[in-house]
Amino acid sequence: MQKAAECLALLLAVLSLQAPAAWAQTCHTGHVDPAVTRFLKNMPPDNRSLQQLRQTTNFTQYKQAGPPALPYPAADVTRLTITPDSIRVLVFHPTHAQGLPIIIQYHGGGFIQPLVPWMEQAYWQEAQTFQAIVFAVDYRVAPEHRFPAAGNDCYRAFQWISEHGTAYGGDTSRLVLKGESAGATLVAVVAQRAKQAGLAHRIKLQVMICPATDHPRHAARYPSMQENATGYFLTTAGVLFAGETYAAPKDYTNPAVAPILAKDVAGLPPAVLVTAEFDPLRDQGAAYAARLVKAGVRVWYHCFPGQIHVLLTDQPVSRAQQEANALVRLAMTAVLKR
Repeated sequence: MQKAAECLALLLAVLSLQAPAAWAQTCHTGHVDPAVTRFLKNMPPDNRSLQQLRQTTNFTQYKQAGPPALPYPAADVTRLTITPDSIRVLVFHPTHAQGLPIIIQYHGGGFIQPLVPWMEQAYWQEAQTFQAIVFAVDYRVAPEHRFPAAGNDCYRAFQWISEHGTAYGGDTSRLVLKGESAGATLVAVVAQRAKQAGLAHRIKLQVMICPATDHPRHAARYPSMQENATGYFLTTAGVLFAGETYAAPKDYTNPAVAPILAKDVAGLPPAVLVTAEFDPLRDQGAAYAARLVKAGVRVWYHCFPGQIHVLLTDQPVSRAQQEANALVRLAMTAVLKR
C-alpha cells in the first residue's frame, strides 16, 4: 500500500507541475468519500451563521474542543520554553537517533485554539512517519493575542530552532516547515518573512495542508467559499469568524495575514500544497500554489477529491492522508539531499 501510494504521489506531482492552470478544476467530482460521510454523521458540522458565531461562541470551549488525547511514551517528548518571549515548544523524537531532518510544526485551530493534548500523539506519529524530529510550536492565539502575535511567535521559533536544533538530535541543514489549516497559513507567513530577512535558504521545504491564503473580505473571489459554505465540517462562516477574530480589518491586506497578497513570491522555498474538494479553502490554496509556480517556485500540489478540510475522515489515518504523507515524503526526498 505504501509503495502504491508513493507511486501515485509521484504521478500526481508530475501532472501538477505540467498543468497548473487546471489545478482548481481537478476536484469537481461532486462525490463525498464514504469515510468522510461517516465522519460527518458522527461529527455534525457547526452550521451557525457568521452573526451567530459572533454572538454565541464560547472561546473556552473552542480552545478545548477535540477528541480525547491518545497516549504515547513520555520519554519521546521534550517540553521547552524558548526565546525571550517564552514560546512553548514540544520536541517529538521517538527514534532517539541523531542527525534527523527537522520538521517545525504549526498546528491548526483557526488562530484560536492552542496546542492542546489531543494534538500531541499526532505529532509523535508524524515524527515516525517522516523519520524526523518534530518541533511543535505552541504559538499565542486569539482573541487574547491577535495579529501579529501568532506570526511573530512562529517566526521567532523558526529562527531559534534553525540555530539550536542540533542540540536535540536534528540536522538544521534539513529543515521543513509544516502546518495544517491556520498552521499552514503560518508556514507561508514564516517562509515569506524568512525570505525578506535573507534566511529562506534555511528552509528546504514548506508543507501547507489546506491553508487560508487570503482575508475575509475577499471570500467572494473563491467559488469554493460558496460551493462548500456549509455541511462539510469547516464552514465559510467559520473561516470568516476565525479570520476576523485573529486580525483587525486594517491588517487584512498585510501579507502576514493574507500571504497571497505578497508582491513577490519568487525565491521562496519549494512547497507541498494540499487542498480538498469539499473545503471552503480549496480555491485559496490552489490560487497560492499557482502563484508560486508562476514565480518559479518548485511545487508539489494535489487537490484530494471527495475529501474535506485537512482530509478528516472516520479513520485514524485515511487513504487520502496516506497519499498526502507519500507526497510529502517524495518532496522531502527530493530536497533534503545530504
